[in-house]
Amino acid sequence: MSAQINRFELILKNSRSIMKINQIIILAYIAGITVFSGTVSAAEENVPQWKAEAELGFVKTTGNTQTESLNAKARVSNERQFWKHELRFETVRNEDSDRVTAERYFLNAKTSYKLNLVSYVFGRAQYEDDRFSGYDYQASLVGGYGYHIYDTEELKWNAELGGGMRENKFEDGTSETEAIISLATDVNWKISSSANLLQELTIDSGDKRTISRSVTALSTKINSSLSSKISYTVKHNSKVPSGTKKTDTETAITLVYAF
Repeated sequence: MSAQINRFELILKNSRSIMKINQIIILAYIAGITVFSGTVSAAEENVPQWKAEAELGFVKTTGNTQTESLNAKARVSNERQFWKHELRFETVRNEDSDRVTAERYFLNAKTSYKLNLVSYVFGRAQYEDDRFSGYDYQASLVGGYGYHIYDTEELKWNAELGGGMRENKFEDGTSETEAIISLATDVNWKISSSANLLQELTIDSGDKRTISRSVTALSTKINSSLSSKISYTVKHNSKVPSGTKKTDTETAITLVYAF
């Protein structure tokens, strides 16, 4: 009976956390549109392009080993003549014999404005809550300049340079704020009509710590709206709280639904 009560308390706690994340998502997206959109012309209003995709990977084992692993991601974008808004959300959770061993929430909201065919300016807000990292959360706000190095139907390569602020909130209640320089690049290669390779790299460097995040993903179409995806994520923090590791990796196999 006590195990069931503890299980219910854990579910309730996670539900509250998810509600908190959802509120942050809504506020960040509204703020991004309000701050960066400005006045949109009537011509732009007539050509909005919405894209969205959701991916989910879930594994559950019973018997000698009882584990549950969840990996879920969602991405929504809205592009007009000059403006583009993007919202990304990721969550990872692993439970081993009723004991949570991994739990992470990641949110990225970005708005960009096209200056010409090859360059743009952008603003990005990012929030991460990793329950096993020694941090309560890490949040950053960055603005900068982006450039399309290569832009064809088969290959797209972008690079960005910016600056901003990051807040690191620790589990003991203390926090620190630092100015950061942000470097980012992403390559999207359409290998064939059914296969796509994505490489993303972001480096946010401040006077206290440098945080880098690399994502490599290969997706293969199953049909017009469903794909399978294999991804490998590496996150490195140059300075971490005592008792935690500097490098985290994640290998995921998911199904992606685009609509």
